[in-house]
Amino acid sequence: MNLWKSIGCSLTLLPLYSIATEPSAIVPLTPQYRIEETIVSYRGTGTMDYLGFPAIVPSGDHEIMLSYKRGTDHGWDPGAQLEIIRFDLQSGQLIQDPIQLGIADRIMEMGEWVRFPDGTLGTYIDAQKTDNDRNAIRIGLRGAISRDNGKSFGPLQRVGIIDGVEYGYLFNSAIVGKRLYALIMTFEYLAGGRRSVDALYTDDNGESWHFIRNLSEEFGDIRINESSLIPYKNGFLVATRGYDNIARIHQVDMDFNLIQEVNITENNPSMSSYIGRPRLFTYDGAFFLIGRNWPAPNRELPMELALIRFDPETLTVEKHYVLDNEEQGDVTDGYYTCPILVDTGERKLLNVFTYKALFGNSPDIVRLQFDSEEFLK
Repeated sequence: MNLWKSIGCSLTLLPLYSIATEPSAIVPLTPQYRIEETIVSYRGTGTMDYLGFPAIVPSGDHEIMLSYKRGTDHGWDPGAQLEIIRFDLQSGQLIQDPIQLGIADRIMEMGEWVRFPDGTLGTYIDAQKTDNDRNAIRIGLRGAISRDNGKSFGPLQRVGIIDGVEYGYLFNSAIVGKRLYALIMTFEYLAGGRRSVDALYTDDNGESWHFIRNLSEEFGDIRINESSLIPYKNGFLVATRGYDNIARIHQVDMDFNLIQEVNITENNPSMSSYIGRPRLFTYDGAFFLIGRNWPAPNRELPMELALIRFDPETLTVEKHYVLDNEEQGDVTDGYYTCPILVDTGERKLLNVFTYKALFGNSPDIVRLQFDSEEFLK
């Protein structure tokens, strides 16, 4: 039996909150089921003890490949590598020795999985270096390909120039038919000379890529960073993180022409800024956005892990759930997150893989599990 459906221990009860689009309509919900466990701990690992930015991809009936950064800091840590493990969703056990990908004196900052239509698996890394002022400088997107479903990987290679542009950071991808679409960011000091998030596609499983549209320009010449996409009707929904501290959801056609967009920050009283590393997914007809949220202006309250259910027709927020740090504890780093739905045979659980640091310590890679039916009510 297939035990999971991709979107992409301690037992506790916690309150979640339903937030309608009117600021006064904050209604606490009943306590919810949650399991929390640490998958990989920084404790006792020595100097390379910063574990962050997890990404997952299904790799079998109840298993995933899980990658994360292993370094010394949130950024600016030459020698940081991308570490990859295989994880059993039923047993909660690691079932493959870790694989590390890196380049000497360079920073492997953010890895993102791409499963191509032919089944080939790729990981694409936001490779960086630092200057004397500790500024992070992209050196061009690096990728490594696995042709045995994650058991081994080829060498890290530079993706290179695509239609005159070199890219640095791949965010997300989606398959429609035999074509794979991806959102990728370029930077003004790379070939092409602009900072933008672009939509690209490949028809040959990553052998060649082609430019579709500059989304920063298409969405009104706004400065955006991390973004996510999901197929919807005859096009896509796209979530963006704005440098103007605004979270937006956009509807586009297949050529990424804008149809409509909504600023979801301004009408949600429990959001004061963007959603960090936003990811979109759908379950049983409902649409969700998940990621890091700052609930109060100027970060006066600690970050939290938010799950937002929205109406795909109007793009307006229906409910806002606090998945972690509802008690407003001292979470000092965390919440870049990947969701996956797991069918146990008795219930469907929303599994959330994220990273979390407390009191200034290094982060752990953790898994949170919820009864997914709660998010459909």
